[in-house]
Order: sequence, then C-alpha cells, then structure tokens
Amino acid sequence: MKKIVILLFLTGISFAQNHHFKAERKEVTWQMAFKTKQTDILNLIDKNHTKISVNKEDNSGSGHSLQCDCKKGGWYFEQSFNLNFTVEFKEDKYLVTVSKIIFDGEGETNANNRLENYVLRMGQNVFHTTEKNLINLNCLEAYFIKLFQIPESEITTF
Repeated sequence: MKKIVILLFLTGISFAQNHHFKAERKEVTWQMAFKTKQTDILNLIDKNHTKISVNKEDNSGSGHSLQCDCKKGGWYFEQSFNLNFTVEFKEDKYLVTVSKIIFDGEGETNANNRLENYVLRMGQNVFHTTEKNLINLNCLEAYFIKLFQIPESEITTF
C-alpha cells in the first residue's frame, strides 16, 4: 500500500513539473517569464496576434475567439476560447499570467466551459494526472508561448 501511495505522489509531482499551469482556489492560471532587451513589450505582444488586445494603462489584456492548433488535444480544442492576461515587468524580463480560459460551447453557458472543468479533479486544486491531460496542457502551453513570446526573447525565470 505504501508503494502505491508513493508512486501516486511521485506521479503527481512529475506531472506538475511538465507545464507552467497552476491551480489555486479551483482556478487554473498559466505563467511564463521571458527575458528580452526590447522595451516596447506590450506593443509587440499586441502585434503578435490579431485576436489579442492589450490595455497599456494597466498591463492587462484579453484574447477572443482564439483557436489552439493542437492536433493531439482533447475535443474541447476544436472550440475557440477566450482568455485574460496580465504582464508584469522586472529589469529585462516580463512575466505573463493567463487566466479565465473559457471555451465556446454549443448551447451551453460559458461558465460550464472553463478550462478548470476539463483539467482539474472535480472541486479540487488537483490536475488530472492522465497522459491525455498532460498532452492538453502542454499543447495549450505551446500555444500561449507563441502568443506571448516576442521576437528576440527567451524563456527564463522571473
């Protein structure tokens, strides 16, 4: 029995280390830091994708009707989705935090189509540790990196 508990614990730890998503208060956020010498970061993010808009007054923004290009992802990747984000600055780095990822649905309210409903265990701050869930989160992460990594920047820690 101890071996099973230890195995589940280690699986959960290794799963959590394979992406930059966090679950707190039953909400999923994604964070990634980038290092750059560029100074016009918000304008460059704004130009990165036509469906991203940036509010330069408070370093926040949103994405509307985004479409992830993941071929191996879950069925919900066939739907477009919306998100909110914030950008923080520190020296030659910027940190993007994505939240409120909501997929479009057919005939359902968008509250039922939040990312949390697909990737977290029901009512918990714990990610499903299935291989499919890891594929889905890694797919979203790759898409978010494409959205928010400006030219001549590199992934780093904040």
